[in-house]
Amino acid sequence: MDDQEYTIPELNEEKIINTADGGSFMSFLLGGLFANLFMPRKQKPIPMHYIPDSRLEGNRSSDHSLSEDEKDFLSLVWSFEKEIKKAEKEGKWVRLYCLLQAVRHLNENQWEKYIDDSFDTKEILDENLLALLNYILEIKPESNYWPKVTQRVKDDLEKGGLNIELDDLSFTFHGKPLTEEPW
Repeated sequence: MDDQEYTIPELNEEKIINTADGGSFMSFLLGGLFANLFMPRKQKPIPMHYIPDSRLEGNRSSDHSLSEDEKDFLSLVWSFEKEIKKAEKEGKWVRLYCLLQAVRHLNENQWEKYIDDSFDTKEILDENLLALLNYILEIKPESNYWPKVTQRVKDDLEKGGLNIELDDLSFTFHGKPLTEEPW
């Protein structure tokens, strides 16, 4: 076996930086850096918060425990989601229309205080409210369900007289229980 002498070609810095195609290693490096900076991030998992059971812990409070007001808010969000899905499944278009309008109104007015940064449990509140709002966006009510409610009914409801009882999400229209069409 011949002992051939292998020579390593002498490379200078310019040869290392330039590739065979004329592109540079630096452009490759910068491309990766910019892609990393501008690529959408995966959503961070929201840590589960410990909610103490006052029966077991002697009424001690925690920094992450929910106030009664926050619990009522979450309960209402979950109730709306359940009732929207139920109305959608049962084909109760007037009720679905009213539920979605109520969510819109509450989100723009009474729920604002839960959206700001003043709550320690903001992540829990945001996660649940966003789940409801995303579900509403997914079902595309303007194109899928609004056409199923007659314009006459929508006009009557927009004039006023529609009230919601938040305890059971029941509606009254001019003091009478809301009915489906025919109006």
